Amino acid sequence: MTGERKPARVIYPFVLGAFPVLFLWAQNLQEDVSASEALRLVALCVAGVSTVFGVLWLAFRDPHRAGLATAILAVLFFSFGRVEGELNWAADPGLETQLLVAWGLFALAGTAYALRARTRAPKLTRSLNLIVSALVLLNAVPIIADQFEATAHATGRYVIPGVDPTAVHEKPDIYYIIFDRYANEKTLTEQYGFDDEHALGFLEQRGFYVASDSLANYPKTTHSLASSLNMTFLDDLARRMGADSGNWDPLYGMLRGFDVATGLQELGYRYDHIGSWWAPTSTDPDADVRMEFRSQSEFSAVFTRTTAWPTLADRVGIDRTADFERTEYERALYQFEALEQVPDDPDPTFTFAHFTLPHPPYVFDAAGNYVTKARALRMGPDAGYVQQVQYTNSRMLELVDKLLAGPDDPIIVIQSDEGPHPDALENDEDHYEWTQAPLVDLQRKLRILNAYYLPDGGDDGLYPTITPVNSFRLIFAEYFGADLPLLPDRTWVFQDKAHPYRLTEVTDELTT
Repeated sequence: MTGERKPARVIYPFVLGAFPVLFLWAQNLQEDVSASEALRLVALCVAGVSTVFGVLWLAFRDPHRAGLATAILAVLFFSFGRVEGELNWAADPGLETQLLVAWGLFALAGTAYALRARTRAPKLTRSLNLIVSALVLLNAVPIIADQFEATAHATGRYVIPGVDPTAVHEKPDIYYIIFDRYANEKTLTEQYGFDDEHALGFLEQRGFYVASDSLANYPKTTHSLASSLNMTFLDDLARRMGADSGNWDPLYGMLRGFDVATGLQELGYRYDHIGSWWAPTSTDPDADVRMEFRSQSEFSAVFTRTTAWPTLADRVGIDRTADFERTEYERALYQFEALEQVPDDPDPTFTFAHFTLPHPPYVFDAAGNYVTKARALRMGPDAGYVQQVQYTNSRMLELVDKLLAGPDDPIIVIQSDEGPHPDALENDEDHYEWTQAPLVDLQRKLRILNAYYLPDGGDDGLYPTITPVNSFRLIFAEYFGADLPLLPDRTWVFQDKAHPYRLTEVTDELTT
């Protein structure tokens, strides 16, 4: 006589707890996600699901029904933010409440179904174990493969060619300040109807040279900063990686321990790093001083917004760190304050500061007040961008005066790595093809702010079309006698997000 088949162990709720994090991680392998941060989130989610399962097991006195109810509640919790984002209901608290009520009703109905499924739940366990495990495996395999790919920009410490460190006696403080997606004056006037003459005039009055016809060398922060921070074009890297490679890790590697900083450290400079929320520039292990605004990482913030946690936390007032927009408002204030403190240090410093301003989210109005998500949506992206430019201008000008108030003249480069997103890129960045972009999109993205304060005649070599790849080539040559000739001021685009090394030059389109 054959005995009945023994019910499978209940595994799938715990595996399901890991799935949302692994799914988001697998979808963002090109975004330099920290493995330790992602795994911490996996552990947190599995622990939360395990707690719910334990409580329901005690209540139902049946692991199979408890597992089914836990899985239903987990799916509802982890999907809430995604559904809310698709429906854009966050702009209206009343509609958001309706969605929350609907999810609550689904939770009650699902729990009631699990409670009644005394005979069905054990039969479902084996199938759900297999299905959920397969889903996790499909996402874990590409993540594991990605972790084994080469990620380092292993060039060692950079030595500035032609410079004898023992002969360098004058060491002015050097500031490289990036205002992400700050548009060129022409773009602001032609595409936004905003006159930026006041801010640029202020800079010129303070002795800055504004390169009025400057273009970015590349249309994305990763490429642009990899180029400017290492004073090189990306042709060699593109040849090594191959046109079909989609691995962004070598580019991210060029944003840490980059040549400008390590070269100055070899000359006796202290390297101060003021990071953004974006993982590749959030910190730099090679920096001597890392000024970090303690908050969620970018990946954690994005993941949190896919769940019900921000809405639930806001309703009961227990956590503000889930509010990405509020965090970015506070981070920008922190960055300005941190940068203003650097001149107080008597040691020669090189400071790299990456501001995600006027980059979205649009959390500042022109007066510096916090802009809620609902207000930002009512304003619209163009108006929100202009308001954030106006606030950025006011703080940038205050900052300049404070940096110039010290006893010695510093070197200051204020630059944008790229211009604002064209609408088509904002709507679908994953599939936008730069090689097919119309001229108006290229102009919007590649015309940038580029301003220099180079004292004691250092600005004699500047010219209107200088591009970021030449910024520190010129500075090192002028102030330290480096053997670094300027490169041609050229601009490239890559094909699309999946092909970051298929480079096409667009200089002539933009300059004729």
